[in-house]
Amino acid sequence: MLVDDTFNHKIYSELSVVSEKITRTIFYKGMDVDLAQFMLERSIQMLPEGHQFTYDKRLRYPALIRMTKDVLFPLINSWQTPILYIIATDGFKQFHHPSYEEGIDYLNKHSSVVQLELAGPHHIHMTNTDEVSAAVIDFLGLDQDVQDSQKTDPPPPTFEFKGL
Repeated sequence: MLVDDTFNHKIYSELSVVSEKITRTIFYKGMDVDLAQFMLERSIQMLPEGHQFTYDKRLRYPALIRMTKDVLFPLINSWQTPILYIIATDGFKQFHHPSYEEGIDYLNKHSSVVQLELAGPHHIHMTNTDEVSAAVIDFLGLDQDVQDSQKTDPPPPTFEFKGL
């Protein structure tokens, strides 16, 4: 009998060891170990034997590769709003997958999507927050100095994930 292992993942005894280990992988390169552990904590379950991931393994593929041209290209053509697409130099781009490349070529030819490449890993929005937020503020046409001067409320308390 074929066993569906869509959600069956390896069990890890030490989450801190996994956090440190993944910061050396290609998509988490440059990420702080504590941030990696926070990301892990939101996608694991505790078992008597240890920690196990809970995500659907089928979701571990780049979006442009999952979508066929018949789905992706009409979707791109339907976009009516300005879109900023931030590409990390060390993200999916580096794999040069034919479907990804074809999707990017189509974006360049058939949309007004603004593409911006920033140096960093796949999770650049978490590791290079200053650069990403500056790019978004610039894209939206906001004045960073005005935004900073209008801040009067204290920052929200630090979020601490306590598990499920």
